Amino acid sequence: ATTTNASSGGGKSTARWVEGAPTQCFNCQTTTTPLWRRDENGNTICNACGLYYKLHNMHRPISMKRNVIKRRKR
Repeated sequence: ATTTNASSGGGKSTARWVEGAPTQCFNCQTTTTPLWRRDENGNTICNACGLYYKLHNMHRPISMKRNVIKRRKR
Protein backbone atom coordinates (compact mmCIF):
# COMPACT_ATOMS: atom_id res chain seq x y z
CA ALA A 1 0.00 0.00 0.00
CA THR A 2 1.40 3.36 -0.95
CA THR A 3 0.87 6.52 1.01
CA THR A 4 0.92 9.95 -0.60
CA ASN A 5 0.21 13.32 0.89
CA ALA A 6 -2.49 15.49 -0.65
CA SER A 7 -1.35 18.94 -1.67
CA SER A 8 -3.68 21.92 -1.72
CA GLY A 9 -1.49 24.42 -3.52
CA GLY A 10 1.47 24.85 -1.19
CA GLY A 11 -0.37 24.59 2.12
CA LYS A 12 0.24 21.98 4.78
CA SER A 13 -1.49 18.71 4.01
CA THR A 14 -4.22 17.68 6.42
CA ALA A 15 -5.39 14.41 4.84
CA ARG A 16 -3.51 11.35 3.69
CA TRP A 17 -4.70 8.92 1.07
CA VAL A 18 -4.02 5.21 1.45
CA GLU A 19 -5.15 3.08 -1.48
CA GLY A 20 -7.48 5.82 -2.72
CA ALA A 21 -9.27 6.49 0.59
CA PRO A 22 -8.52 9.46 2.91
CA THR A 23 -7.29 8.72 6.43
CA GLN A 24 -10.13 8.91 8.92
CA CYS A 25 -10.20 9.26 12.69
CA PHE A 26 -11.26 6.00 14.36
CA ASN A 27 -13.19 7.92 17.04
CA CYS A 28 -14.89 10.89 15.30
CA GLN A 29 -14.46 9.97 11.60
CA THR A 30 -12.91 13.33 10.67
CA THR A 31 -10.47 13.47 7.74
CA THR A 32 -8.95 16.89 8.57
CA THR A 33 -6.41 17.36 11.34
CA PRO A 34 -3.03 19.06 11.75
CA LEU A 35 -1.57 15.86 13.23
CA TRP A 36 -2.51 12.18 13.13
CA ARG A 37 -2.00 10.10 16.27
CA ARG A 38 -2.50 6.48 17.28
CA ASP A 39 -4.39 5.22 20.32
CA GLU A 40 -3.24 2.41 22.62
CA ASN A 41 -4.75 -0.17 20.24
CA GLY A 42 -2.94 1.25 17.20
CA ASN A 43 -6.02 2.89 15.65
CA THR A 44 -5.45 6.15 13.77
CA ILE A 45 -7.05 9.09 15.57
CA CYS A 46 -7.04 12.84 15.00
CA ASN A 47 -5.07 15.27 17.15
CA ALA A 48 -8.14 16.44 19.11
CA CYS A 49 -9.23 12.92 20.02
CA GLY A 50 -5.67 11.95 20.93
CA LEU A 51 -5.16 14.91 23.24
CA TYR A 52 -8.57 14.40 24.87
CA TYR A 53 -7.80 10.73 25.50
CA LYS A 54 -4.38 11.57 26.92
CA LEU A 55 -5.91 14.06 29.38
CA HIS A 56 -9.14 12.25 30.38
CA ASN A 57 -8.32 8.56 29.76
CA MET A 58 -11.53 8.18 27.75
CA HIS A 59 -12.46 8.74 24.11
CA ARG A 60 -13.67 12.20 23.12
CA PRO A 61 -17.49 12.44 22.81
CA ILE A 62 -18.77 13.00 19.26
CA SER A 63 -20.77 15.99 20.54
CA MET A 64 -17.47 17.87 21.00
CA LYS A 65 -16.54 17.56 17.30
CA ARG A 66 -16.26 20.86 15.41
CA ASN A 67 -16.35 21.52 11.67
CA VAL A 68 -13.56 24.11 11.77
CA ILE A 69 -10.12 23.67 13.32
CA LYS A 70 -9.51 26.60 15.66
CA ARG A 71 -5.94 27.90 15.44
CA ARG A 72 -4.09 29.54 18.31
CA LYS A 73 -2.79 33.07 17.72
CA ARG A 74 0.82 33.30 18.88
